[in-house]
Amino acid sequence: MKLKTLFFAGLLLLGLTGTLNAQIYQIHNGSFEDWQNVGSTTEEPSRWNSNKTGTGQATSGPQTCFRETSNPYDGLYSVRIETKSITIIFVTFIVNGSCSTGRVEAPSTNKSEGFTHSIKNDSIYGSTFNGRPDSIIGYYRYTSVSSDYGKIGVFLHVGNYYDPETPVGGNHPDSTVNKIASGSFLTPTSSVANWTKFSIPLTYFDSRNPEYILISMTSSGNQTGGSSGSKLWVDGLKAFYNPVLTTGTISQTTYLVDAGNGAAINIPFTLTGTMNSGNIVTAQLSDEAGSFASPVTLGTLATTTSGTISGTIPAGTPTGGGYRIRVVSLDYALTAADNGSDLVITNTTGISDISAGSYSIYFSENELISDLNLTQSIHPKIQVFNLSGQLVAGFDLQNNAVNHDHMNIPAGIYMYRLINGDQMISGKIVKF
Repeated sequence: MKLKTLFFAGLLLLGLTGTLNAQIYQIHNGSFEDWQNVGSTTEEPSRWNSNKTGTGQATSGPQTCFRETSNPYDGLYSVRIETKSITIIFVTFIVNGSCSTGRVEAPSTNKSEGFTHSIKNDSIYGSTFNGRPDSIIGYYRYTSVSSDYGKIGVFLHVGNYYDPETPVGGNHPDSTVNKIASGSFLTPTSSVANWTKFSIPLTYFDSRNPEYILISMTSSGNQTGGSSGSKLWVDGLKAFYNPVLTTGTISQTTYLVDAGNGAAINIPFTLTGTMNSGNIVTAQLSDEAGSFASPVTLGTLATTTSGTISGTIPAGTPTGGGYRIRVVSLDYALTAADNGSDLVITNTTGISDISAGSYSIYFSENELISDLNLTQSIHPKIQVFNLSGQLVAGFDLQNNAVNHDHMNIPAGIYMYRLINGDQMISGKIVKF
């Protein structure tokens, strides 16, 4: 019996569901949970199409797209794409399995003329997508017959797009100029029984923003061939944006701890790109020299986007002026650069109050007055903080003198710390 092959290209066009955050667009129905016309020959994932809803000779072939209820990767269903054969007047045609949100076109029985078509401004055969993902990822299984292989191709474009993009015998216009990015994945020529992750890196050809995304899937990747019985299962498709994690600016730069009390600290961070749902961001503190060889955890936040961690500098942290903070993420594993500036932590354990002599600290207009008459003077100095704990100013002082230090700061309540050797006392002052 004479054997011919009839190519029905398999394309999957994945639509826009919305933005996860700014500039991130995700794939519609990539988990294949939504279906239409279930139980009929036009059974297809919602907003997707197969050869049975195509044009020309495409609809005369057998059903090649199926809702798979057995062993999905996640959820209740996956899509099964299967290459079939059909015999017409003693001639057997091989119909490559296809699934597409573009339209499957078969102008004739000449396999080289088959293509799929993403149609602009068409809600059925064209799906808007304005993102620039780094790759498309998902999971597949495959049954190979006679060394057949499956194929998944990705195209970001403007206007109409055709796959293959080069016309054959005038079957469609040349859409090369509309292509912005592309990538593809080929299964092995042997069967893959278990769900296996695949990634399709995208190569960008220019800086335009895409209008549409077209992803083609077929159970027989060779347009001129194909083997009846080859099956491709696909599930868990999504656009992947390489994640970026950045430690934010720590507004407060000075902190006090002692043997029994830590210090509260807020650590902002920026997280963009694709992260898994179980991701945790952790804020870490360096040692006093800025090294993260043995980081100390300050706090955590379960999130896939930017946020602020409410942390605590542990009680007993050693005094130092070179501390840094960074954030790290769990899934995907990322380590951000540190906050970029030194933090001062003072451990007041063992520092006694100033008890001998007298002193007076107050504001007089834009001057800080420090009137000192201490019994013992060991390099006295004063530090002034706002109520957020930020260091506003610091001055060296002379004992047995009235010290005048200019401070042109807003009116309000401030805290001071008077230090004399290993002695210290704190208090509150008001500037009117």
